[in-house]
Amino acid sequence: MPWRRREVLRFLIGGALGAAAAACARRIPLLESSPDESLPSTRVPVPLPGPERWEIESLVPITPTHAFYEVKYSTIPRVDVGTWTLEITGEVERPLRLTYPDLLSMPAIIEMRTLECISNPVGGDLIGNAVWKGVRMADLLEMAGARSTATEVVFYAADGYHTSIPVSLARDPHSLLAYMMNGEVLPPAHGFPLRALWPGRYGMKQPKWITRIELIRGEHTGYWEAQGWSKEAIIKPNSRIDHPGSGMIPAQPVEIRGIAFSGPVGIARVEVSVDDGQSWQEAELIRGPTPYVWTVWHYRWEHPEVGEHVLRARVVQNDGYVQPRGQGRLLGGTFPDGTDEQHAVRVIVHPGS
Repeated sequence: MPWRRREVLRFLIGGALGAAAAACARRIPLLESSPDESLPSTRVPVPLPGPERWEIESLVPITPTHAFYEVKYSTIPRVDVGTWTLEITGEVERPLRLTYPDLLSMPAIIEMRTLECISNPVGGDLIGNAVWKGVRMADLLEMAGARSTATEVVFYAADGYHTSIPVSLARDPHSLLAYMMNGEVLPPAHGFPLRALWPGRYGMKQPKWITRIELIRGEHTGYWEAQGWSKEAIIKPNSRIDHPGSGMIPAQPVEIRGIAFSGPVGIARVEVSVDDGQSWQEAELIRGPTPYVWTVWHYRWEHPEVGEHVLRARVVQNDGYVQPRGQGRLLGGTFPDGTDEQHAVRVIVHPGS
């Protein structure tokens, strides 16, 4: 079971290690339907299992809600939606107090979005993809009459957690406050009744169980930021090899596959190496509807030679940045900004029968 981030931070304070893992639980299974060459190149509607039969044009897999990784600041708070309200105060012309029905009556946005924990280690599974329904943060700022003097938006949660984002990010059309997940009411573990979804940021900036929003002048230091974690928490490129796993494989064609994720810059391509990075081949991609959704990739290794091989995968972003090999640090050096080190898998090809 992954360490709680606060436990690791105590360890760090004691002067021992320079990396940490977040309070993330539940491991994500491998992709439910593995991509292969028979998949069509065009997007198709993906129906969701919940009572609201949403459809999103995409071929990328959706993580079932029950398997989606969880992050806890302390414990899951019990929120009475009958008395719960969302307050918006601070640098606004019209302070608001909204009820749950008020939010449900507002124009709704449905978006697929991938979330990743900032403590997701190299090759880790603290990442998941879901379809969310909610309201645009920009619409709430307009309702409240956000003043030009505001520089940050601070979020306070029912569990005591707090963090902030720039006003410019809050105004992004992809910045949402969600109340449904995968066609169903947001589960308590994932933030019922209301959670944040900001594009291009790690999960530590996506608070759950939100009760109050305050627009401020200056800067706010959030809970994890005060422990030394990134203030911006901008997602770094990440590629993961899901198949094959480490171990023995026969000397026959094998499909190397996995997922990749990056920030708002977007993924230009994913490259695969079967010789520990001496040479690289471009993988086939199945992209999500936006850059804020993970990409499925696959590469057919036609002629594996008998012997030991190190497989690697790397993202090349649209701005030319290439995911680095890394130093093999503990947990991939996730503290304090997250990691972009390449994932490597060691396999031994045997002649077979």
